[in-house]
Amino acid sequence: MKKQIMIISIILGMAVLLNSCSKKTEQVLFQEAQKALEENKFESAVKNFEQIIRYYPGSQNASTAYYNMGMVYLIHLNDQDKAENTWNRLRQKYPQFDLEKEFFGYAQKLQDEGKPELAIKLYDEILKLFPESKNKEKAFFLKGFVYSEELEDYNKAGEIYKKFIEEYPQSELKDDAEYLLENMGKEPVLEK
Repeated sequence: MKKQIMIISIILGMAVLLNSCSKKTEQVLFQEAQKALEENKFESAVKNFEQIIRYYPGSQNASTAYYNMGMVYLIHLNDQDKAENTWNRLRQKYPQFDLEKEFFGYAQKLQDEGKPELAIKLYDEILKLFPESKNKEKAFFLKGFVYSEELEDYNKAGEIYKKFIEEYPQSELKDDAEYLLENMGKEPVLEK
């Protein structure tokens, strides 16, 4: 009986040792997640981000993994609920992570890459997740700007600009919104 318990203990010990040896480093997991994203293997990327969060919760990469996982859910898997739940967990566990700043930066990057619809999605998320933010009016204005200047959807942009002017009459961007509203779709006049 003692011999059997000893053998079982050795086997369990070896299993634990093998399992701990097979755990990937957070850098390897991040590299695998990035590769999965490049190959459009979004579920695989999410699994790698989840492993970073589970095995390395105290690392700086854990907060970034939450952020990236939320972006994968929103942009690639079209699951807004999972994205928002992921970002809410991020905000709870890592309150120092500036999610709003990351959204603005990524929205600008998407605009620069010619992906205005995705930029609008992020501006909508900013408006939803940060209703008390001092940057709320900026996100609101930029959403109208993307509709007018990049998508040339003047009806939608007009609605947004009118609502912006109504809701933010003291904004520094009010004059810009009025100017853009008046001049949407007009060709610029070249000076001689």
